[in-house]
Amino acid sequence: MSTMSPLPLVVPKEALLCKITIYLAINLNSAKTIVSLARMTNVEIILDYATAHGRTIARKEFVPWYESAYPNGSVRSMDTVLRQMVASGLLERIGYGQFRMNPDTKPLYAPSINTEMKGLFRGIKERYPYAKFCVWQARTLSSFMQHIPSIDMLILETDRIAAEAVYEDVRNLAKDRMVLLRPTAQEIRLYASGTPSVLVKNYISESPVISVDGVTSASLEKILVDITIAPEFEFARGAELYTIFENADQMYRIGEKTMLRYAARRGKKEEMEQLIKSTML
Repeated sequence: MSTMSPLPLVVPKEALLCKITIYLAINLNSAKTIVSLARMTNVEIILDYATAHGRTIARKEFVPWYESAYPNGSVRSMDTVLRQMVASGLLERIGYGQFRMNPDTKPLYAPSINTEMKGLFRGIKERYPYAKFCVWQARTLSSFMQHIPSIDMLILETDRIAAEAVYEDVRNLAKDRMVLLRPTAQEIRLYASGTPSVLVKNYISESPVISVDGVTSASLEKILVDITIAPEFEFARGAELYTIFENADQMYRIGEKTMLRYAARRGKKEEMEQLIKSTML
């Protein structure tokens, strides 16, 4: 079983040395382990901003935000993209320096990051500043499902080398939840079903992730691939899986190339190609 007994008040020297060794190993490889966020194109940046502002863009407000969020970006390039998006029909000009998204343009998916997720992510990031982390919640799927399960599960992914040490710290940070380390399907059924839980798992390199409010979370492309593989998502298989893919495609813009690239990393490219052909317009 993946659960462990409570930590003693005095940490054994061996455990402390193990944690220090892991920390140093991660820091010595910081150039390779800094969290890599999925790069957004200028079109995606504009649509994401518009989605968060009532599907509209006022240039006088957008430009200061863009210069702050992307200090190395080019406002001139962004103005060019805005004109191109108007010409292509993605945006409509509604006034001087004012635009709105075409009603037929689907928004980008933006995960909801609650207070608990922020606290967990920031708390663990402070302890391991150079490790990769991604946190997301299984109930994200509820908006795409026909039969909605009662589930309260957070998924925290991190570097394989750090997972065990991170697991110990998560148990202290999330004391009201069952914390499991790389659980099997049977362990999930026994200990996480109907119980608030956190699953600490290995981070897959080149995962498509996004940053929201300073928290690295899963993109919709990553979520759709993971639910076809991970044991904690048995409830989302069968006919329900097709429903999830169809509804997600109807609600949001999905990068098929991003999905297939990540699916290939997980050895599931052919299966994902079939799912896309069967469910996405």
